Amino acid sequence: MGGFEELGKKLDKLAEQVRITAQGGIEKTAEEAKQWGKHLDELGEKIKKTAQEGLDKFTVGTKELGQIAKLRSGINQKRKEKEEKIKKMGQLAYKLNLGEKVDDEEFKKITKEIADLEKDISDKEKEIENLRAHRGK
Repeated sequence: MGGFEELGKKLDKLAEQVRITAQGGIEKTAEEAKQWGKHLDELGEKIKKTAQEGLDKFTVGTKELGQIAKLRSGINQKRKEKEEKIKKMGQLAYKLNLGEKVDDEEFKKITKEIADLEKDISDKEKEIENLRAHRGK
């Protein structure tokens, strides 16, 4: 039976070595897992930051495009108003040509309104240029 005892002791010694080696591997694996967890957290933060920056730029760009669209709409409206004023002025000129009496004040008023509309259009076009220049930065 001495052979079995000796075999049992060898098996116990081998089992102890396996346990020690396994415990060391577990500790090493746990530390590596912890390090990977840190790396993944850092990567997640970088992705989050980059995505937020992209979203911020997209939001600003979309806002500026909305402002430009609104300004363009205003320009179109002012141009229509200007065309109506020019038509009205043309009617007055036609009456003058026919020898009808035309109120000079009305003529001056329409001329001023047209000039004001042209200034409004020019101002809105400059705003659009400024928004585009800002967006390019």
